[in-house]
Amino acid sequence: MRERTRGFAIAIRDLLAKDGDLAHAREELASVVSLVEESVELTDLLIDRGLRPEVRRSVLDELLVERVDARIVALVGYVIETEFAGDIPEVLAALDQVLQSSYLLGDGIETATGARSRGYAQAIMIELDRDARLQLMDELLSVLQLLADDVGLRRALSGLGGSEVQRVNIVEDLFSSRLSSSAVLVIRAVVATTNPRSLAESLERIVADCSVLVESEVARVTMARETSDVYRSRIASTLERRTHRELIVEWRVDSSLIGGMVAVVGDRVYDVSVARELQRAQQLLAGR
Repeated sequence: MRERTRGFAIAIRDLLAKDGDLAHAREELASVVSLVEESVELTDLLIDRGLRPEVRRSVLDELLVERVDARIVALVGYVIETEFAGDIPEVLAALDQVLQSSYLLGDGIETATGARSRGYAQAIMIELDRDARLQLMDELLSVLQLLADDVGLRRALSGLGGSEVQRVNIVEDLFSSRLSSSAVLVIRAVVATTNPRSLAESLERIVADCSVLVESEVARVTMARETSDVYRSRIASTLERRTHRELIVEWRVDSSLIGGMVAVVGDRVYDVSVARELQRAQQLLAGR
């Protein structure tokens, strides 16, 4: 498991535990792992290096969306996009070890590259709406400026000779009353896992990741028939939760879908049309 993935998983664990959803989410993760292990076709698709990670993720998203906790969907999707294709089944099976653990962020790090804190921060970001992400960027940029201007602050955050708990406590004392809880979580992660000389570099990388999420993306949604504005708004909100992006939606109508819809967001395709279901049924019948 790569360090970015471990950091993302630790953040998901912390968020689920905070909301009291961890036990149920672990059960759902176990069902996803079983699904992959029992389906040769699905396993082959996930480890197919000829397919782009975004394509592989969209297939699994289609299977899991509205059936599994959104955070587990995000965690599984992160594994697909971050890990080497051949390692994905093994990493999925290992995720529960992280979710049931009491790992501190800095536990077991051999090289403090900042990768774990980057994964942790990305999990925090997908929980936020666009305005909160913009606020997070502004707060992290202000901390970067403080680091550049204040030698004493750099020394305090480096915590040379101190434990992870001591470094995290310094962050709490300095920023808990001045910054959002999301910003404090991200800074704690960076301080706990990053080489002291690379704090600024790690924060800059996280700001860049956040800026990508803030950008709007176009979603092309094709419906079988005209629908109400209320229904369209629900669809748009669901797609934004699944893609973790603010979307500009282009609506189209194609009666050949018979019912349902097809949504295309970047490289991801969400096909929940009746035509698609009929095609699947025909394929199943043909295989008998």
